[in-house]
Amino acid sequence: MQGPKKDEDYPERFMDCQEALADGLFGLIDDAQEAGWDRIEIARAIASMAKGVQMGEMGTDPEE
Repeated sequence: MQGPKKDEDYPERFMDCQEALADGLFGLIDDAQEAGWDRIEIARAIASMAKGVQMGEMGTDPEE
């Protein structure tokens, strides 16, 4: 996986992170679909899990 181009913040950092994650994410989606999940279910599950990670890292998860 490609890392950030600079250690500090820069304008394209968020887009670079998305591009670095894309292959693994689409591989995960393909694997889940092959297991029988539909792409909408998969996308919703990933979004929910990502939100949970974000909330946990930011200290805003009400379950923590």
